Amino acid sequence: MGVADVFALRRLNVPPQSTTASQEQGVREVGWAKFGDLARELSERIGREFQPDVIVGVVNGGVFLGGALAGPLRAEFHSVRVEKLGKRSIAEPLGALSGKSVLVVDDVTVSGKTLAAACAAARKAGAGETRTATLVVRPNGNHPDFYALETKDLVVFGWDYQLHSGPSGSSDPGEVGV
Repeated sequence: MGVADVFALRRLNVPPQSTTASQEQGVREVGWAKFGDLARELSERIGREFQPDVIVGVVNGGVFLGGALAGPLRAEFHSVRVEKLGKRSIAEPLGALSGKSVLVVDDVTVSGKTLAAACAAARKAGAGETRTATLVVRPNGNHPDFYALETKDLVVFGWDYQLHSGPSGSSDPGEVGV
């Protein structure tokens, strides 16, 4: 684990037992440089099989991935909020996507409910072909059409750290952008 991981895990409200790495689950940090590499590789793989007109990024983590993929894939970018209501996930309505091919992206998927809700919103907005992509999947979880990394580890991304200056006297390196 990196120096700031413990602080990020606290900020993410990860239970203490989850922070202890075992043989089956550890903590993997994907900093900005590694994120750039993963996004570049993912965009190349997607581009060989699918050319989206629009990329829809699920707020929060999907916005970073969607923004990184939109340029190389020469696609428009839109964001969407997905709310969890009990066992259901519901996405906010999207603007008109009539006949456009859409790639819905998020940072991590486990059950696939968030991606499914965002895809449903895209289809309701008139999207044609709709596919999905994430940075991380779990070995026994949902697998989108495209993904970069399969792991059981808890993944901490660069955006999980606060990049603004924290309260004075804070000892959390993530709060000062280190």
